[in-house]
Amino acid sequence: MKLDTLDGLSDDELRTVIAGANELLKAHDEERKAKALADARALKAKALTDARAVLASVGLSLKDMSGKKARSGKPPAYHIGRNYQHPTNKTLTWNGKGKKPGWLAAIEAEGGKAIELAS
Repeated sequence: MKLDTLDGLSDDELRTVIAGANELLKAHDEERKAKALADARALKAKALTDARAVLASVGLSLKDMSGKKARSGKPPAYHIGRNYQHPTNKTLTWNGKGKKPGWLAAIEAEGGKAIELAS
């Protein structure tokens, strides 16, 4: 491109050329971003397909690899205003308000449940 051709343009014409060039640069950037996003999605899809194929060859699935135990039904229901106690450590109690304490979450993870105390 020759800059000599721009030398003969007026200020308004130069501003128009600059604005057009900026729009063109923006369009090119958007095209590159869209292509990069499409490429990333294609790589992710290929990786998932490959991972599923490898796991299927040994009799597993992606769900088996999550490390989480499958939930069996609903978690135990606890009610506000009632008191609950650890099954073995009687000093650990919870009144049902706020977040469940760590000891209760650990018991539930093992499939257990807190003891409801009589009010």
